[in-house]
Amino acid sequence: MEQTYSVKGMHCASCVSLIQKNIGKLAGIDKVSVNLPAQKATVAFADRPVAFDTLNAAITPFGYSLVDTNAVSADAKGSPDSHEKKMAFEMKFVIPMIIFSFAMMAWEVLAQNNLIDPMSETVYEAAHHLMPIFATFVLFGIGRRYIRSLWIFLKTGVASMDTLVGISTVVAFIYSFAVTAFEVPLSRYLDVHSNFYDVVIVVIGLIAFGQHLEAKAKRKTNEALKKLAELSSKSALVERNGKELELPIEQVTVGDIVIIKPNERVPIDGAIVYGSSSLDESNLTGESIPVDKTIGNTVFAGTQNFQGLLKIKVEKDSTQTALAHIISIVESAQSSKAPIERIADKISGVFVYVVLVLALITIIAWLVFGPGSLGLDRAIALALSSTMAVLVIACPCSLGLATPTAIITGVGAGARRGILIKNAESLEKLSKVQAIVFDKTGTLTENKLSIEGIFCQDTDHACDIEETAFKRSLALSLAKASHHPISQSMRQWLEEHETSELTLKKVTEIPGKGMTGVYKSMAYYLGSIDFVSEATGLTPKHIRDNFNTDRFASGRELYLASEKEVLSLIKIHDTIKQTAAAEIAKLKKLNLRMIMATGDNKKTSEKVAHKLGISEVFSDVQPADKLKIISDLQKEGLKVAMIGDGVNDSPALAQADVAISMSNGSDIAIESSDIVLLNGDIGKVAEALNLARKTNRTIWQNLIWSFGYNSIGIPIAAGILFPFYGWTLSPAVAGALMAFESITVVVNSLRLKNAKL
Repeated sequence: MEQTYSVKGMHCASCVSLIQKNIGKLAGIDKVSVNLPAQKATVAFADRPVAFDTLNAAITPFGYSLVDTNAVSADAKGSPDSHEKKMAFEMKFVIPMIIFSFAMMAWEVLAQNNLIDPMSETVYEAAHHLMPIFATFVLFGIGRRYIRSLWIFLKTGVASMDTLVGISTVVAFIYSFAVTAFEVPLSRYLDVHSNFYDVVIVVIGLIAFGQHLEAKAKRKTNEALKKLAELSSKSALVERNGKELELPIEQVTVGDIVIIKPNERVPIDGAIVYGSSSLDESNLTGESIPVDKTIGNTVFAGTQNFQGLLKIKVEKDSTQTALAHIISIVESAQSSKAPIERIADKISGVFVYVVLVLALITIIAWLVFGPGSLGLDRAIALALSSTMAVLVIACPCSLGLATPTAIITGVGAGARRGILIKNAESLEKLSKVQAIVFDKTGTLTENKLSIEGIFCQDTDHACDIEETAFKRSLALSLAKASHHPISQSMRQWLEEHETSELTLKKVTEIPGKGMTGVYKSMAYYLGSIDFVSEATGLTPKHIRDNFNTDRFASGRELYLASEKEVLSLIKIHDTIKQTAAAEIAKLKKLNLRMIMATGDNKKTSEKVAHKLGISEVFSDVQPADKLKIISDLQKEGLKVAMIGDGVNDSPALAQADVAISMSNGSDIAIESSDIVLLNGDIGKVAEALNLARKTNRTIWQNLIWSFGYNSIGIPIAAGILFPFYGWTLSPAVAGALMAFESITVVVNSLRLKNAKL
């Protein structure tokens, strides 16, 4: 079993790695997955749940803590909204300090290059007294966590991103305080007019400001999930004992009658028992066209009732609705990890220690090689400045955000379009798919049959309505007594053609063969050619020749006969989905191999495949055969997606690299699938593939940016360009660049929200 907890104190990829490592090594833990943007940890237990206090004890020494999600609402101080408000309040004080510090830094640099006049004595003294005050406020105010992280590192040897910032800013503050407090004795060795108070202010201030912007941007990645959650109703109008009662949704039970007025949202899943209306189901299916509903139809929580008054009989409680299940799937997918993210987590786990080593090498190199040409005071100042810049610019925030922000946004974008992605791994695999195997019935065709026509002997035309009214009435009367899908399709078609009904006697259904009934002492039969052949004594060949069945390309054949002769041929075929042909064309443009595997006969399946433009067809296959087809494709080295109905196709779906199920809002829980297309919409397959590819591309863009940025930034911060150009990177500028890097990654991921699919 699994349990999800909120996490406090988490800021970076190294935090993720540390939490996963320390909780994961506890006895009874099977797997731990920590999501940085969502600030959550999902713990899978090997047997029974491990005590909450035990889990917390594993990470509290490192400055983190878990919060039970059931108690989060009561913990207002720790909520994301309250944290953002606190950060916004702090920014009101910090931003003016950052501006002041940058102004002083810029003035000093420009004056040194004779571009402006040096500071007046008054301005210098004002800055000389204000900067230590500002630095103290920033370091011991919003920078407390960095001091705490440094202390944890000294006690435990465990470092995080905060440790890097803590070392750089605490060293900068101590050095600056020393040259300020002991100016006279230190003036023999150091340049006491140079200090790093501005570094403390700008680095901590800009990181905090960057995280403030980052938090606002990250909140947008979760908008899809929040909008889904907002669709959940808090109450419902229930009819009990002749009275209308407004009840909390948790108190509404299966079997209750719920009243839904025009323009109200449906609060819970149920079947209509009174009224009719049009409903907007776009929140669940992604389809903007309203759906007409009447008595007997199912409505779903979160959809919008447009016109009529409806009464529904509750079929599921509030925790089991289609909407609740969608929210659960989206939340689970957004918290899951793609394989590439696990690699990033492992890298970030050691990255901080690599940076600490690089920082140590930097300060040693400056102190060893600098004094000879620069003098001791200048060498010490540059050693400290460069080391602080290395520590600050290398913070792996963007590395920790690169993958999860893209996944959260991609999964949310899919949910809004009626594409439910169950986990991040499926999203990554889908982006690499090279071949798609389609089931036919219910996937490429409607899950219902259509009557092509009722045909007479020796003619290429359907029977004339006037001449064959009796035959049609006879067929309708026999079909109505059967619950077989083919009979139901016939009944619907005949009723649509205003066929009247006859009163038959001794109507009997013979399973697997057909129907028989008596009208005015004459027995009539409706069924397969073998059934009719047996009843009339005519051979199947004779019957086929009389009706010239070769003129029909495919489809199922039923016959209507009396005891003496065969009266009519009824042709039945699958109805191809309206969006199927266009969808296959789109998928071909994506250079995918298309295969159709169906249990239907060769004639029918090849006709459907030809209409859709699919060249590879496997007919008359059983579920085990579909599995072998996919296995053979995989042996060729192809990544394969299977699209089916999730029931008889379950072996093939399980074998495929990615399992895609067709579904409607009432049946989204198909366990053998990785991705569910709501409303059974085949037109969303290309959208899902494009979304997966764009999400994967965004992840790689983020990772390349993060690794590339650090690969270039760290050497420059260490001072590699100084011997050639005299350039060094200020820790303050490094802090600004580090904040910019993280924001860039988040903003790049947010582009997926409105990506054209």
